[in-house]
Amino acid sequence: MKFKFLFNLAALGCLGLILTGCESAKELNPFAKKKPLPACPKVQLLKDTDTITAYRAGPGRDITDIRFEAELKGFTGECEYIGKKGVYSKVNVTIKVDFDISRGPAEKSRSTNVSYFVAMPEFHPKPQGHQVFTTRVTFPENRNSMWIIDEAVEVSIPITKSRPGPNSKIYIGFQLTPEQIKFNREKQRAPGIR
Repeated sequence: MKFKFLFNLAALGCLGLILTGCESAKELNPFAKKKPLPACPKVQLLKDTDTITAYRAGPGRDITDIRFEAELKGFTGECEYIGKKGVYSKVNVTIKVDFDISRGPAEKSRSTNVSYFVAMPEFHPKPQGHQVFTTRVTFPENRNSMWIIDEAVEVSIPITKSRPGPNSKIYIGFQLTPEQIKFNREKQRAPGIR
């Protein structure tokens, strides 16, 4: 009697494993038709905003007036499409920005804030069309130059028939003043600290 009970219990356990395996087998079936995931939205650095020279307040614009200089070097990222069975409602894009930064003679503190944006022109002027992120940079006592990899930031893009995810474009750049943009565009670089 005890043997029969154990046999029945083992049979029930095997049946449970088989039923669980059937669901997994559907996902492993090489003949099942699956829609491939769409490509991630295109992300790129925006020309004329990939460098910044920050001067101290006042009219001075020579090397002794530089608080810091920085240059965007690149980014890493990934995307995730949210939805089921090939029908997606949005795509979440996660980005990590990296940049070089050098502390200038006019920066008395060893810490400074650096702001950059992640922009999606198709959403302008809505808030999600231009999001600003600020990183606090602290230089160690013996260093005036650093390579920074910022924490991951995420942007979410709603998907519609007229706006599929791969067609969206995302731009990254430093948050510049009009004077800094003009400086970059004219390519009149003052003597640098890097």
